[in-house]
Amino acid sequence: MKMYLLSDNVDTLRGMRLAGVDGVVAHTAEEVLFAMKQVMEKQDIGILLVTKKLYDAFSEKLLEILA
Repeated sequence: MKMYLLSDNVDTLRGMRLAGVDGVVAHTAEEVLFAMKQVMEKQDIGILLVTKKLYDAFSEKLLEILA
């Protein structure tokens, strides 16, 4: 199983990539929803990391997709 990062910050993503975690940067609701749909299709992703800022802004949409 792999981890995947959904981030609002390029530097956070860059740091996590140094640790071997792939991910994407998203700023709008559309980008977040698109990224979540892609993550849900991948069978090898076991842990989804979401930055606090993105979670605070889009928590309802994220939880709706995960439910």
